[in-house]
Amino acid sequence: MGDRITISGTIQNSNLNIKSTLTNVQQSVGAISGGDDASRAELQNLIVQLNQALENVPKNLKEEAEAVAASAQALVENAKAEKPNKTLLQISGEGLKKAAENLSEIAPTLVGIASQVVTAIMRMKGFM
Repeated sequence: MGDRITISGTIQNSNLNIKSTLTNVQQSVGAISGGDDASRAELQNLIVQLNQALENVPKNLKEEAEAVAASAQALVENAKAEKPNKTLLQISGEGLKKAAENLSEIAPTLVGIASQVVTAIMRMKGFM
């Protein structure tokens, strides 16, 4: 069963942006050429794990959490290209890992998950 979200009144300090960003990322995984269905399923699972880890980040670190989500989105968007630029993928991947490192004290699993996301995408694209 999907999430049920009811919104009313003033919304402040919410994780809705992060969740919607990573939902879009998860949906985009299917558009990445290369790899097989198992690779795509693994990547989608990693994005779910990333989202779950970000949900536990305190509200005062919302900007840092949004940076992780946006970095994951940029990496997947770059990977969707028919002939992605390897250097650009590496830079996007490093950005995702760096953004996760900024939250390592609060959410230590983020760094490992981010690294796994980068590795999965690089394998799918044949760069590993």
